[in-house]
Amino acid sequence: MPIDSGVRRIVVGVDGSAESVAALRWACREASLRAAEVLAVLALESACHQVASYAVPAPRQSGGSWGAARDVLRRSVNEALSRFPGVSVRTEIAEGLAARVLLDQAADVDMLVLGRNSSGPDPYRAAGPVIRACLRAARCPVVIIGAADAIPPADHVPASWQRTLEGSGAAR
Repeated sequence: MPIDSGVRRIVVGVDGSAESVAALRWACREASLRAAEVLAVLALESACHQVASYAVPAPRQSGGSWGAARDVLRRSVNEALSRFPGVSVRTEIAEGLAARVLLDQAADVDMLVLGRNSSGPDPYRAAGPVIRACLRAARCPVVIIGAADAIPPADHVPASWQRTLEGSGAAR
């Protein structure tokens, strides 16, 4: 993906899950703070390769329609933009292994944002194969967001730090 000078870009992996929508919301908020544009990417994997998150099965070749994938992407983007309407979000549907698609799209961007499912018996377990591949090979910072991660207040300062900052004079 070519980069225009001066335009920041954030790539987000989207699959319609709560985690990917949370990642897209987080990226939209970050883009609003950084004057950046967001690229929401949905990877379509063939059924024989469907082992990773950020992928939905490739649609059957009935007329070549990727309607279900477009619907997932449109709903996810609409949900994220309902909170951050001024952010520029482009969408991309690409066929291939999810990690490879995301790494290709994130080759020349400022940030890659991925959602992580933290439910199950061990919420602190290792990340899935797509996240691990992206963490190993991405040339940009990778941010991992869980569905439960709340969007912090606009000033990025947690409430627990506020008292300390005010007492030090740093908050002025």
